[in-house]
Amino acid sequence: MKRIRCGLLAVALLAGLIQNASAWAVDDFKVGDWAQMKMGYTWFTVTIATPLNAGSYYVNQGPLALPVNADPNYLRHYQPTAEELKVATETANAINNRPKGEIGGKFGTREPAICTNRKAPINAATAKQYFACDNEGIFSRDTIYLTSDVVVQVGSARPFNYSLDSSYTAIDTKSTVYDIRGSYTRYQCGVQSTMLNAFANTHDCYKYPLSGTQGSCYKDTFGDWHCRMGGGSGPGQIKDQMPPAGH
Repeated sequence: MKRIRCGLLAVALLAGLIQNASAWAVDDFKVGDWAQMKMGYTWFTVTIATPLNAGSYYVNQGPLALPVNADPNYLRHYQPTAEELKVATETANAINNRPKGEIGGKFGTREPAICTNRKAPINAATAKQYFACDNEGIFSRDTIYLTSDVVVQVGSARPFNYSLDSSYTAIDTKSTVYDIRGSYTRYQCGVQSTMLNAFANTHDCYKYPLSGTQGSCYKDTFGDWHCRMGGGSGPGQIKDQMPPAGH
């Protein structure tokens, strides 16, 4: 009899705990709601990604989709800031207006620059154009390279200099070379995926702002102009960036 009473007491206590836990569960979130999720000792802003299932949600934290228990110690309601709402609006607009180009569509970006004619003489405008064409495209697996904010200053014409120019592929050693300098921002963007959330698919680029870059414009043996710049300085890699709209 004593064992039966103890067993009934344990069941009652367990039922009370379950009822108490259920009463405190954060179960009123809808998909798209803003919240904060606690990881370690820090609260991070998230949005609800999935409905409540078996006592937990999936949430979007930047490019990540993470599980979290519907426990007020780890998940709480939150009013987003103006900046967070701005990013959410940018993300939604980008998802709804994703480029469909033959090359850039795979990455959710504009098309890389293509020069169908490289015969026009060198000036600041053509140097910028040729630079974009030479530095944009798919140069490694599952990554597209783009540029923006390109500024080019063209120096005086000079003859080919072996120590400076011999590394350029198929350069016409009898043709004029122009030294150039300037600044630009380089982007490296990854492939779109249904396995990624909206933020990850629209902020899938690394950005590298560069100033003080130097290089040259030269003709190849077919008479086509090419422009290269390298070096320079900048703040380094900036992650989770949207692709550039223009050059």
